[in-house]
Amino acid sequence: MLPNNDNTCGWLTSLPNRPANPTLSADIFADWLIIGAGYTGLSAARKLAQLQPLDRIVILEANKAGEGASARNSGYLVDSTLNDGHLSDAGLENFKQKYELNKLAMDTVREFVNEHRVDCDWNESGKFHATSLEKNEEKLLNFSSTLTNFGIPHDVIFAEELSRRLGTVYYRAAVRTTGGVLLQPAKLARAMVERLPLSVELFEQTPVTTWHKSEGSFNVATPKGSVRAKNVLLCTNGFLPSLGVVADRAFPLTLTASLTRPLTDEEFETIGSPGEWGVLSAQAMGATVRLTGDRRIMIRNTAEAYNPINMTADTLAKRRQIHFQGLLRRFPFLPPNAIETTWSGVTCISGNSANIFEKLDDGLFVAGCYNGGGIGLATLFGEQLAFKAIGESTRAMEKIEARPQPNWLPPQPFLRWGVKARLMRDRVLATKER
Repeated sequence: MLPNNDNTCGWLTSLPNRPANPTLSADIFADWLIIGAGYTGLSAARKLAQLQPLDRIVILEANKAGEGASARNSGYLVDSTLNDGHLSDAGLENFKQKYELNKLAMDTVREFVNEHRVDCDWNESGKFHATSLEKNEEKLLNFSSTLTNFGIPHDVIFAEELSRRLGTVYYRAAVRTTGGVLLQPAKLARAMVERLPLSVELFEQTPVTTWHKSEGSFNVATPKGSVRAKNVLLCTNGFLPSLGVVADRAFPLTLTASLTRPLTDEEFETIGSPGEWGVLSAQAMGATVRLTGDRRIMIRNTAEAYNPINMTADTLAKRRQIHFQGLLRRFPFLPPNAIETTWSGVTCISGNSANIFEKLDDGLFVAGCYNGGGIGLATLFGEQLAFKAIGESTRAMEKIEARPQPNWLPPQPFLRWGVKARLMRDRVLATKER
């Protein structure tokens, strides 16, 4: 495990610097070792501390806690997704399962935010699934029919009204679902770090170098120390394959995004002074775009089978140009220096949009692979993994385990070749939506 390569995430740079906890520099024992301090690992630790108050709980994080993928995503807490649910009876049933699980995940995050009075710019404004292409309008209408079948509140909006709501004439149609939440992901992740129970020991900037099981315990090595643990929870999401697990069922993708400076009063008036909004593209590989409450515009329109450790500043600068071209299609008045920050992050994908949640061995548990829905699902799965690890069953766990399992994936380098080919095809198809 290695730290992320860049420190220019706009969500993070807007926050005061948080001094990191110490690195692990000794050989210690733990009843519970959690590897990864993102939403999953932090939620698992918080719940374990409630369930096992006398046990020693340790977290190892390769970077700074909460500053990996958890802080670098687009900040959508979603209820419904567009890419399934309207093709067959089986698809409809899967859509219902996924929707119910997403709702449960949203409630889990909401409970944390309310209980701890977290300021994370929480805005229950919903989200838009939008397109600029006539060919995608049928997809949106099919999606609307699915939502209607399940009684999910939504609106179908076309050009003139859509332009008024978003402040751009770029899109021709959208489905707006009302159940989603927009938030500042780094603020939420930071709050989870700061609200860790005092009984949880967090070691930051402590990558795992090797690990193995012997004589009923797990031995985990780091550059300056080690942990011998009775139980291990693997919560590294996109980096799970780098730990040597689930590599045949999940793979990482590297995403890049940019955030502008705040719009001036004149610029904001030019787009009609709309309220905060978030747009997801109806086209695979189309751009995700947000207007934040402080008048910034975020865009993410790149996804690559790319090693994030090797993404240099020059590479990020090239991605920034792609982002800026996407912004100009929507907001042609923006000047060349409008983008303030650009960053990379890692997500975890399976071949059939299924998640990882299981016991791998006695004392070894794993959760991850959220397929772009990490804020809610990671929080829920982390809490439920704690229950699973102590042998308790819950209704939420039953819902998680009722979902399909991830498909088998081919070994490397064939997987990488296949993913790159699919992404290349999707990029070509999404050229006008990026």
